[in-house]
Amino acid sequence: MKIAVGTIRKPKLDAVKNAFNKLYPNEEIEIIAEKVESDVSDQPMSLKEIAQGAYNRAHNLIKKDIEADYYLGIEGGIWKNEFVNERKSFLTGVVYVTNKKEDSFGYGGSIELTKYMHEQLFEKGKELADVIDDITDKTDVRSSNGTVGELTKDNITRSKSFEDMIVTAMAKFYNSELYEYKK
Repeated sequence: MKIAVGTIRKPKLDAVKNAFNKLYPNEEIEIIAEKVESDVSDQPMSLKEIAQGAYNRAHNLIKKDIEADYYLGIEGGIWKNEFVNERKSFLTGVVYVTNKKEDSFGYGGSIELTKYMHEQLFEKGKELADVIDDITDKTDVRSSNGTVGELTKDNITRSKSFEDMIVTAMAKFYNSELYEYKK
């Protein structure tokens, strides 16, 4: 089974490998990693923009004439909500998958960002990758455990959160009987 993924980042590729090995344990999985553009902001700031970025990445793989069974776009980003007169921001992700005939989305769990992070993102215009590196005094956190890993003390890592999104996005394909059910 060939899986084309619109990224070369290790946490996302690990997520693809783990998810597909879990879903298809008897299949030989070949991952084709290709850096493609999301055609959205470097720091997506809404659920719509995050989903659009995931969709665009998968379709940009198809435009490159890469032959695969599935094409995956994986995008992380921020969304904000006003609740009880308080602005809060959340980190989440979206996975889009297609086999060129059908498609599906998987949305990840969201984790509330700190007030400091919210301020840096929305008032100072910084990207979360830079903010988390600054806070933790680490370099390139997004290529390891990610912001979610830092915030959860690695109870959920960036790779694990994307793995769960892939499993949910793929449900239409590996559980097609239920998705095609008609009374």
